[in-house]
Amino acid sequence: MRVEETVAELARVAAREVGRGSERLAVAAAGGLLTAARSLAGRPAPDAAVLTGFFIPAAAPPAAETDGPIGAVQLAAAVRALGGQVRVVTDAPCAPVVAAAIAAGAPGVALDVAPLRGYDEWAAGVLPRYARLSHVIACERVGPGVDGRPRNMRGEDIGGHSAPLDRLFTAGPAFRIGIGDGGNELGMGRLPAELVERVVDRGAQIRCVVGCEALLVGGTSNWAAAALVGALAVLRPEVTALRELLRPEWSHKVLTAIVAAGAVDGVRRRAAPSVDGLDWPAYADPLARIADLVAAAT
Repeated sequence: MRVEETVAELARVAAREVGRGSERLAVAAAGGLLTAARSLAGRPAPDAAVLTGFFIPAAAPPAAETDGPIGAVQLAAAVRALGGQVRVVTDAPCAPVVAAAIAAGAPGVALDVAPLRGYDEWAAGVLPRYARLSHVIACERVGPGVDGRPRNMRGEDIGGHSAPLDRLFTAGPAFRIGIGDGGNELGMGRLPAELVERVVDRGAQIRCVVGCEALLVGGTSNWAAAALVGALAVLRPEVTALRELLRPEWSHKVLTAIVAAGAVDGVRRRAAPSVDGLDWPAYADPLARIADLVAAAT
């Protein structure tokens, strides 16, 4: 397959339907994966920030979910493999899980933690650095809806548990990449409002209004992040470390680490080595397919 065909197939695999309308949303985001990959791969030394962390306050106990941190750290490791600089960004409630993901999957990557209280002062201190970034990537990071409030898939306002990282996402001239699976994540504002309202349960209430330059839609956000790493590996086949990141064993290692740190399945609302209600065999199947597609193309 040509590069364009391979990347389009990666996008289709990542968008596998799990019950939230990802395949229909992905049609409207067609081309986003190739655009994002070319933007990163074409820069000699990208300087990026990866935002992640989706807190589940109703979980027992409350914690960040397993979808998001794995993909975010996978992307951070990929940027580093490309010779770039990268930092991962989350907020205080999600920090233990995201820190565990970094330790397991990309040791040494910097972590910036936004507080819930005193956010404005914190942001003022980091904005000069963020204004110089070449790329900002949001991987399963909740964003504000039409009423300005961030909401989960059940329509619940989780603003009291989430720092407004959308302000960093939109600050400065960086190329913005959004990765999501349900319509309520940063970047999903690129989709037509009517589509999200029609396809997603409670879509009119939860849809994020913040857009981006390139949008990736996955059945889980982690799958879409893996597809982006896969597209980078196809565009930059000489960077063999990218293919190592695509091994399902790499994701399993990070998943195990974050569950040990308290991460919860966002659908089941409890600590479990699963993602969005998918146990490992079902969750790992698209990861294996992405790795196989890349191996065949490189």
